[in-house]
Amino acid sequence: MAQVRKKKIAVVQCQGGCRPRSSETGKGSCSKMSETEPRAEFCRWGCLGGGSCTEVCRLQAIHMNYRGVAEVDPEKCVGCGLCVKACPRNLIRITAPEYNIYPACVSEDPGAQTRKICDTGCIACGICVRNCPMDAIYIENNHAVIDEEKCIACGMCAVKCPRGAIRDYNGIFTIREAQVGS
Repeated sequence: MAQVRKKKIAVVQCQGGCRPRSSETGKGSCSKMSETEPRAEFCRWGCLGGGSCTEVCRLQAIHMNYRGVAEVDPEKCVGCGLCVKACPRNLIRITAPEYNIYPACVSEDPGAQTRKICDTGCIACGICVRNCPMDAIYIENNHAVIDEEKCIACGMCAVKCPRGAIRDYNGIFTIREAQVGS
């Protein structure tokens, strides 16, 4: 009997709130870029924007978005993991589609420092923790972490996050983006 493989998808844990769109975005090797000292105004935890992940994706399920950071198309992604291996900062992880809520920031910098350089970075304020009805979210190393086994994908953490650092790749709970874009 053939074993049924559950679908997996990749998510990028950075939104690029500290990166201005550049003509150099997506043109280079993230590994080479990570070897050089990043400019002070950029987050040392965030997406480098070199496009190494896009180059290895055989299904063109990952692209560089308007902010110059990697973004996954959940409809095209099969969770092969090639982009995960290509990312030198370990910002891309594989998850199951039912876990559509995820922290889109892994900065370990203190909140005050993150606030200075990134407009979407997690500042470890704990609002998400206080609003999760399942105690599925906690703060570790100055950023939110979600326990997928406890999470029911209600979206309260994403709706309440004042910086939009918690995302819903289905686009249901991206209230802050709608407000900012208005």
